[in-house]
Amino acid sequence: MTHTIIINTTDDKDFELIKGLANRLGLPVAERHTEELLMTPEDSFLKLFGSWESDESGDELAAIIHSSRNDNPRDIQL
Repeated sequence: MTHTIIINTTDDKDFELIKGLANRLGLPVAERHTEELLMTPEDSFLKLFGSWESDESGDELAAIIHSSRNDNPRDIQL
């Protein structure tokens, strides 16, 4: 039977101590380091947003988007 212990720590010294103990006992260690566990919900939400890199200026991009629109009335019977 395999038993798993998950220990979340933000202290590097605690992490190294626990990892060293597991190694001394000959136990397999699987590490996972995630910043997301330390982030606030607001930071996690803001991380979803990126930036746009383009050779076109903002006005040129707006013109491209505007000219690509299909604003013609549709003959749909509701």
